[in-house]
Amino acid sequence: MTETENQTTIPPPASVGFFDRLSEWQMTLLVIGVGLLLYIPLAGTYGLWDPWETHYGEVARQMTHRGDFISLWWPGSPRDADVFWSKPVLTFWLMSIGMHIAGIGLPGNPPGEMALLSRTEWAMRVPFCLLGVLAMWGIYLVVSRFVSRRAGFLSALVMATSPMFFLIARQAMTDMAFVGPMTMALALGAIALLDDRDELLPRRGRGLLSYPHHPAFFTTVGVFLLLVVPQLVIDSVQLKVKVPIGGREILMYGAVAMIPYYVGSLLFLFFCMRARYRAPLYLYIAAMLCGVAVLAKGLAGAGLPIIIFFAYLLFTWNWKRLRRAQMLPAVLVSALVMVIVAAPWHHAMIIRHGWAFWNELFGDNHWRRMMLGRHGDRGTFDYFLKELGYGVLPWVALAPAALTGMVMRFREDVQKQAVFRLGAIWFVAGYALVSLSMTKFHHYVLPAIPGLAIVIGCFLDDLLLRKDTRRAWLAALIGVPLLGVILVDLIAAAHSSEKFLWLFSYDYVHSPTGRPWPQELDFRVGLVVIVSLIALTTLMMAWRKLLKVGVIGLCLASVALTYYLLDVFMRDVAPFWSQKGTLAEYYRQRKSPEEKLLAYTMYWRGETFYSENEIYDDPRKEERTVFDQNGADEEMKAWIANHRGRRVFIIFERGRQSHVQQLLPPESRSTFKVLYHKNNKFSLAEVQI
Repeated sequence: MTETENQTTIPPPASVGFFDRLSEWQMTLLVIGVGLLLYIPLAGTYGLWDPWETHYGEVARQMTHRGDFISLWWPGSPRDADVFWSKPVLTFWLMSIGMHIAGIGLPGNPPGEMALLSRTEWAMRVPFCLLGVLAMWGIYLVVSRFVSRRAGFLSALVMATSPMFFLIARQAMTDMAFVGPMTMALALGAIALLDDRDELLPRRGRGLLSYPHHPAFFTTVGVFLLLVVPQLVIDSVQLKVKVPIGGREILMYGAVAMIPYYVGSLLFLFFCMRARYRAPLYLYIAAMLCGVAVLAKGLAGAGLPIIIFFAYLLFTWNWKRLRRAQMLPAVLVSALVMVIVAAPWHHAMIIRHGWAFWNELFGDNHWRRMMLGRHGDRGTFDYFLKELGYGVLPWVALAPAALTGMVMRFREDVQKQAVFRLGAIWFVAGYALVSLSMTKFHHYVLPAIPGLAIVIGCFLDDLLLRKDTRRAWLAALIGVPLLGVILVDLIAAAHSSEKFLWLFSYDYVHSPTGRPWPQELDFRVGLVVIVSLIALTTLMMAWRKLLKVGVIGLCLASVALTYYLLDVFMRDVAPFWSQKGTLAEYYRQRKSPEEKLLAYTMYWRGETFYSENEIYDDPRKEERTVFDQNGADEEMKAWIANHRGRRVFIIFERGRQSHVQQLLPPESRSTFKVLYHKNNKFSLAEVQI
């Protein structure tokens, strides 16, 4: 299609649209408000999911209880060392902040609070909900800047209402702590790269002490101080360093080791004051957020954004954009500030724990997962395609047409085309990177979803702008049958909706056909109704008079699916999956701490977190009540023999009930009584030994 032909299909400007009537602040509040309304209500009204939420939760509880914000501890199982080195620290800082605000997990608090109080789940999940909203804001910022406000809002909504994204945004796990900052970093980096408004910023002061008098500068400095100063204070005070002086070692505070970061901070602030344009300041904030993403997930936090931008520049061959507005020196300063944000905690951990920490975090949990395989699934390049079908369900019908049409179609606006290509490259690069990893979990493809959301949101905006029902017909022709295939897969049996749980948990690794499904749970009617509405509104877009109604209807159907899965499906399923109810029953039933909880062959972490590690925290090994791995039967029998004449409680996997009863003294077996069996995997019993 020629440029002339393309321009003739664009209708003359219509009246000002709804989004254009709002100020930029009002649009920002609208996007953030929609995100908060989607994710926050009822976030803390159901229990934490094994194993990730409870595993990470216990590490954060240890941090809160010990007051140690450097080392990560997991003294909860005979299978593991007492330390936790498989993930960086950000997730646990966020959870610990939530626990401090909620007043839980602190020394001297009453036992059982994690299981008995609803504040637990609110404290742990809300920070990750907020990071999901941060990602929404980032997508809106970059798309609205170069395409339109409507396209920005639609792109943010597409991402926010994709099941994989919103289910993980409601999970207290590392992935949203990685993807939220990374998405905002890519958005700000794209604005720095693509924005041609290179006006000189007003300045205050004189000479070397002058600085840009602009909100972008003050925001950059504020973000830097927020991200760096608390880290340096913690590392300077809580870390102790042995410094060799005069043939002997002097123990000093960690401030000595942090000197390079103090100097680096001053250098960054100096270079920041030298900025004459907005673009370098946006790039600095983007780099700091990449550093935050590194603290959440490791090298992928910086590596993926760098790969995406490099792939974009390589594909478009638009390297000249780096020669404007101080961008080349800003890239070097950005590398400096990213190190200042990401490195101090890693440095402190190496000082305190040695290179064993580094080898486990980056050798075992980076290199080995990527190149050799560790835990999880294995699979080929198509492994994630099926999961994306469920993961972007409301929008999957539009994805094929959007990806092919938006990238190949000629645009008269270079910046619009740049955003379309950025979204497509983001999606393809993210998908390709996780596909190359030998270790695969369904949720690994999450970083690719924001890029796909940009493509679909801009596609919808373009349909509305051009009233292009021909492409809408093509999208429906491909997409509606695809929706039908996915729906059939989701309603084939009552337990088929478990596939949504597999978007954030890995039950499928241990139970490929799923856990036993409770008879009282059946979500097929709700899914049929909502997916039928999605299909109907997709078809409506193929008629010019119904195009706008169809887009609005599709947006409302996607919101309905979000609420249905987050606030109906998850809350109904949680009592059968989470150990919160099981452990809460134990604390309600026990009369004193002497009535111990015995955990038999349990390694699901919920038993550790919700018991606040009472089952394994005793320094006397013979008093610990976790019986796992080889010798578990003999150890449990020995413990019971040494603690006769009391009531105890036992938590176990339901399939092991008869075996657990056989481990009891013959005279005690008649007192064995199951107290809680609503959970479809674990049971709680009492017995008089």
